[in-house]
Amino acid sequence: MDKAGLRSWVEQNKQAGEEIVWAGSPKLVFMRGLFFTRVLPGLALFGLATWFHYGAPGIPLPDWAMFLTEAFPKEVVWLLAALLLVVPPLRSYMLRHTRYIITNRRVIKARIFTNRVRQWPLEVVAKARRIDYSDGLSTYLFEDWEDGPHRHERISRGIYFVTRDFNEALQKARG
Repeated sequence: MDKAGLRSWVEQNKQAGEEIVWAGSPKLVFMRGLFFTRVLPGLALFGLATWFHYGAPGIPLPDWAMFLTEAFPKEVVWLLAALLLVVPPLRSYMLRHTRYIITNRRVIKARIFTNRVRQWPLEVVAKARRIDYSDGLSTYLFEDWEDGPHRHERISRGIYFVTRDFNEALQKARG
């Protein structure tokens, strides 16, 4: 489902009197906490695992490094490093392919990558915990219930890295 497909889906599934107030995407941000807390440690772990595996010719490993090489299999460290290096770009890719539509009754979030559409009443998003960043972006975090064939549980949801115009449209939609 692309942008036009999402808008037509909303048009077909509109409730009586419902109007689209805003449509857009989150802003893609690379240099956030994810980069510093996952990518940089992933690079360091990858470098350490490689150094421990191949060793530096002529440079003896210190005692702590010898302990680490014997205690942790290098493959596990490489796998952890690979996960830390792959997950943030994958998350950025997913965010880049997410679209939001605000109507005067609900907020609709669609992941274009997975063709998954979620919707929440305005009241749920309005009561969400809002985090404002210094560059003008905001994130809304709230609890939601997941209903499925074998579960009914509370999960955290979010609307990530939205621009000021999302916040303004949300205020306008609430009245």
